Amino acid sequence: MEETRTWTVALADGTLIENLTLGGNNFQSETEITADIFDGNLSEVHISASDGDMTGCAYSDTLHNAELVQITPPEDNPDGKWWFILRELSEDELFKMRVRAQLDYLAMNSDIDLEDM
Repeated sequence: MEETRTWTVALADGTLIENLTLGGNNFQSETEITADIFDGNLSEVHISASDGDMTGCAYSDTLHNAELVQITPPEDNPDGKWWFILRELSEDELFKMRVRAQLDYLAMNSDIDLEDM
């Protein structure tokens, strides 16, 4: 009998999400997956396969500055598992986020409402 390849996702704080299967870019888990697991833990994410073979994986073995795209609960999935998707933010997205944060900071310290501009 062939052993099913499983995946492990290691978050930045060392949290391991183990025994995952993969369907396209959806990680699938028998155990509950909640957004708080990922909060502040996506600056560096390591993904590994149980057999060491990353062939067929929609992800590289390391994601930098990732974000949680979605979590789908078991009742919404045909296999009755929790599904989640991650993605790596582009340099352009990171730049825009930094600029927005800087503008927000300046506006706050200058008592300016950016929505009025």
